[in-house]
Amino acid sequence: MKISELFFSFQGEGMFIGYPQIFIRFSGCNIKCAYCDEIKKEKYATDYPVEKTIKEVQSLMKNNPHSISLTGGEPLLQVDAIKELIPKISLPLYLDTNGTLASHLQEIVDDISFFSVDYKPGFVDEFINFMEIIKDKKNVFVKYIVTRNFLFQEAQTLAKILAALNPDIPLIIQPVTPFSGIKEKATAKDITRAYNITSKQVNTVRIIPQTHKFMGIK
Repeated sequence: MKISELFFSFQGEGMFIGYPQIFIRFSGCNIKCAYCDEIKKEKYATDYPVEKTIKEVQSLMKNNPHSISLTGGEPLLQVDAIKELIPKISLPLYLDTNGTLASHLQEIVDDISFFSVDYKPGFVDEFINFMEIIKDKKNVFVKYIVTRNFLFQEAQTLAKILAALNPDIPLIIQPVTPFSGIKEKATAKDITRAYNITSKQVNTVRIIPQTHKFMGIK
């Protein structure tokens, strides 16, 4: 597997903020987002044999982690490596994904305990196909990154999709952290508008920024 980082930290996004986790950050992604913080890390990516990954995971178990975060990049691009990894670890798996690779998800869905799925505007069909697989599972939530002057139609589309699939799936609105191609934060007006649009059709909507950025941790 190609990995840019493997480390212990605390989850800083979404419904499981504050949980101690071992993070396996897979290198590479099938889409490019303007706010991505992974692109600069790709040059540091290392080819990790599964056995080396297991040894490093074991060395971090002393921190009493809650789960292992498969993040990236897009971890599902390396689903074959993940399938090899799964039977050799005992911790629950937390999948942090862009929600576009439904066929890859299908290969490991029963081995994942927690699902953090981004909604990427422009990939509506892919997102629907992905969410159809896990819409009735426990511990599933969706993240939507709100940028400055975002298009309200994006939020309307997402709300309609979740309302049709399962309105009980929690939606996390995450104000963008300026990085790379993003120079400005979302305004209070942007955040409020996104909340008002989505909360009309989704039962649980919360505003949660990237808290690890405030804490100065990975």
